[in-house]
Amino acid sequence: MVYAGLSLPTSDRCGNMLEVTGSTQCSHGPDAPPKDVDIHKDAPPVATPAAQAPALTPAAGAQPPAAADLLKGGAPVLDATQKALLGDSGTAAAPQEAGAPAAGSGLVCEGDGSSGNRVQVVYVHTPGNDRFAQYLPSFKKWAADVDVIYNASAAETGGVRHVRFVTEPDCTASVLNVQISDAEIQDFNASNRALAAQGFNRKDRKYMMFTDAKVYCGIGTFAGDERSGQDNLSNFGPSYGRTDSGCWSGTTAAHELGHNLGAVSNSAPNSSKAGHCTDEWDIMCYSDAPYYPQMRTVCPDRAHDDRLDCNHDDYYNTNPAPGSYLATHWNVANNRFLIAGNGTGPNPTPTPTATPTPTGSPTATGTPTRTPSPSPTPTGSPTATPTGSPSPTATPTTGGTGPEVTVSQITQNSVVLSWTAVPAAAGYDVQLNGQTIGTVRSTVVGVVRLAPGTGYTVAVAVRDAAGKVGKPGRQAGFHTLADGGRPQPGTHYTMVNGLTGQAADLWGSSMNDGTVAIGYQRTGYANQKWLFEDAGNGAVRIKSARSGKCLQLGGTPVAGQYVAQQPCADAAAQKWQLTPGDGGFTLTADGSTLVLGLSDRWYYGGWLLELQQPNGRPYQSWSLLKTS
Repeated sequence: MVYAGLSLPTSDRCGNMLEVTGSTQCSHGPDAPPKDVDIHKDAPPVATPAAQAPALTPAAGAQPPAAADLLKGGAPVLDATQKALLGDSGTAAAPQEAGAPAAGSGLVCEGDGSSGNRVQVVYVHTPGNDRFAQYLPSFKKWAADVDVIYNASAAETGGVRHVRFVTEPDCTASVLNVQISDAEIQDFNASNRALAAQGFNRKDRKYMMFTDAKVYCGIGTFAGDERSGQDNLSNFGPSYGRTDSGCWSGTTAAHELGHNLGAVSNSAPNSSKAGHCTDEWDIMCYSDAPYYPQMRTVCPDRAHDDRLDCNHDDYYNTNPAPGSYLATHWNVANNRFLIAGNGTGPNPTPTPTATPTPTGSPTATGTPTRTPSPSPTPTGSPTATPTGSPSPTATPTTGGTGPEVTVSQITQNSVVLSWTAVPAAAGYDVQLNGQTIGTVRSTVVGVVRLAPGTGYTVAVAVRDAAGKVGKPGRQAGFHTLADGGRPQPGTHYTMVNGLTGQAADLWGSSMNDGTVAIGYQRTGYANQKWLFEDAGNGAVRIKSARSGKCLQLGGTPVAGQYVAQQPCADAAAQKWQLTPGDGGFTLTADGSTLVLGLSDRWYYGGWLLELQQPNGRPYQSWSLLKTS
C-alpha cells in the first residue's frame, strides 16, 4: 500500500479523504487490489502488437512520396490553388447508424477528432521501459471497451452515450506515448504534475492514463461537485485517471473515468460517502474507507459489474424521472465529455487555455477492491430505442440545404473542415468563397495552400448518386493566420506540415539521444514545441522545448535520411536554412539542396521525417505557429 504523496487532512477540504501533498487535490488513497489480481504481474496484451518500426537506413535513390500515400487512412485534402483533390479515403456509402461506432473501431468519430472536450488516452512510461509498440493495439481495444460500457449502460435507460475520445482518422482512440522519470511515476501526485509540465493540463481534456508501473491498481481525480448544471466542475479538465499495468483493462479504465466524469456524489442515495456506491453489482461500487460500509446486492446479475449505476438512481441515467435525485443533482450522463444520441449534445466547447498545473480541488479515488470482470468486446449500438437522448435535428437529404460546416486547426495556409454526415449522400462539394474546389466522400477534409492573413468563407453541398447537387449549407467564415516572418529567438513554435496538418513531433516525448522526429497528430504538448536558435550565416538550429536537444541528421545528407534529437552543438548536421514560400517555410539541410519533408514510412501513428529532393509539394512546407 503506497501512500507517497498523500497526507492526513489538515482541514475540512477533503472530508473523509486524504490530501495530495502540496496541492489542492484530495484522494481516497490506495486500495488493496482485488484478491485474485497481483499488481506485480502485467496484464497481458489483448490484441496483436503493432508492426515493428521501419528501418531508418536511407534507401538508395530514395524518392519523395506521393501525396496520396501520405493521406491513406486519413482525411482527404483539397488544394485551394489548383482545386485538386489530393486524397480521399472516405466511402461514398450512407453515414454510419446514429450513435454506432465506426466499423471495426468501437468508437464514434466526431468532427475533426480533436476539437472540443475529449478524453485523451496516454501511455505513461519511464526511460528504458517503453512498451508502446507491444501494447498500442491493446490500449485502443481497452478504450473501445470503455466506450461499450458507457453506451450499453445508457441503453438501460433508453439512451445513447459514447465517450468523446481524441480519435485517429481511422476512428480508433489516439494514444500518446509519454515519458516521465522513475521518481515521478512512483505516486499519483508526482505523475500528474510531470504530465502537466509537458502540457497535459488542458481544461478540455480528461487523461486516461495507462501507466507502465506497479504502484497502484487504479486511482483518479474526482471533483465531487453535486450541482446539476453544465457549470459543474466535472465538465472541465484537466482530470487524471491512472491504471497501472497489473490492472490494465477496459473495466478499470472505465471506473477511473467515472470518477473524472463525476461519480459518485456523497449525497447519492447509495453513496459510500467516499466516491463510490454500496449497491452491487455496479462498476463504481465497493466497500471503501474510512467506514467500509456494508454492501448490498441490489442488481443480482453479476454481469452488471461491467455496467454503470445499478438501478440508475445514483449517478448515471439518460432519462431520470422529474424530481428524482438525478434530475436535481449531478448526472454523469449529462457530462460534456460524452456524445449523446446522433452526435448531438452535450456538445464540445472551444478549446480553452491550459492551466499551468493541475489546479482546483478535485478529489481522487481508488480502484474498487473487486475483481475486474473481462472487458466486453466492442459491438454496435444496443437495440434499445434511444428515447432518453436529446433528439438530433434532421439533416436535409440531397435537394435540400447542405450541412453546417465546422472550421478548426487554422494555420497560415491550411484549415480543417468537418460536418455531420447526410443520409444517402454520395459525396460532398466543398465550396471556398462560393466556388467549388472539389468533391469528397469524407465528412472531414483539409484545405491547403491558402493565403496567409486572408479571410475566406466555406460551405458544403450534398451530391447524390446521380450526380445532382443540392443547395450549399450556411457559409462559415474564417481568417488564416498572418505570416509571422522568420521565427523569433526564445519563442516556442509548433511546426505544422502543409499537407497533413500533422506537427513535427519528438517521438514519445523522450529525453533520450537519438529519438526520431515524426509527423504526428497535433496535440500542443511539449514534445511538439520547438525553438529556433541562430546558428550563424543565416542558418538555425531547431531545439526541442521538451528535451533541450536539437534536430540532427541521422547520417550523411542524402535523400531518405531521417532526423533525430542529439545534444545541441555547432555541427553542420544540426544547421538548417529557412526559406519562406507557399504561406510557410521549407527547411533545407545546410550545405545541401535537400529539404525536410514527411516520408511514407509509417511510425506508430505518424510519418518519419526525412530529407527529400525538393519538389514544391505541400508535405515539404511547414507553418510555424507560436505557442505558449
